[in-house]
Amino acid sequence: GVVATGASYIFATGNINIAMGSCTAVTAAVCAICYEKTESVGVLIAVAIVIGIAVMAICAILSTLLRVSVIHVTIVMMVLLTALQEEVLDGGTVSIPYAITSQMQALHVPYIIFGVFVIGCIVAFHFTNLGSSLKSIGSNEKCASLTGFFWNKYVLIAFLVAGLGAGLGAILTIFRAGSVSVSTCASMNMDVMLAIVLGGMPISGGSKSRAWAAVIGAVTVTALNNGMLMIGVSSTLVQGVRGIIFLLLVLVGIKRSALLPAREG
Repeated sequence: GVVATGASYIFATGNINIAMGSCTAVTAAVCAICYEKTESVGVLIAVAIVIGIAVMAICAILSTLLRVSVIHVTIVMMVLLTALQEEVLDGGTVSIPYAITSQMQALHVPYIIFGVFVIGCIVAFHFTNLGSSLKSIGSNEKCASLTGFFWNKYVLIAFLVAGLGAGLGAILTIFRAGSVSVSTCASMNMDVMLAIVLGGMPISGGSKSRAWAAVIGAVTVTALNNGMLMIGVSSTLVQGVRGIIFLLLVLVGIKRSALLPAREG
């Protein structure tokens, strides 16, 4: 939910970022190793936030300065980050002491992080000029630039928010699982996009974009995943079902804009 909410800022501009899960995974791997070296929760949290924002900032810079399509940049970043995660972990697993993760759970730290970030994103998106600017760019980039909403500036802001979401998502992943391996967040790239679309937000962004759609979609995706596993569906088939659902929702959005609006002209 946290990662998808951050990503919704990018999707609102009409761009698709498919590297959110990979960014979250490599961030979790690095900050888990940092905790192992320092035994400091403060260091873990700080490193996660810095790395998440830094990775997404690199994506934004490549997209804005070089004018490379966001989806092309994030495809490359997804591959690079996955390779980096495997290199950092060296095929092993980094664990956080149960005493620490249980303490964080007892103090409701994951819920506090989730609530503060999601509520902050929703308020900023729907009750400030930032959300209006992002949606304007998603609706019509040229018109938005003529009215003062410059693409470079707001895409950079969107990526920074997404990076913060990825960093916080890495923290929540560690506190929930207690360990990080090469399979951590393996399906999150697809889960984030599926959550945004299932929540009712058009994948092409624009005026119908909603920050809270990511939270609704995240709950739906989780229920879908767990429900199919509970009835005995194999994990491989679950991935296939999610892919089919995602494609169907995108096709519905393209062919019947009244149900799931396509990108405005």
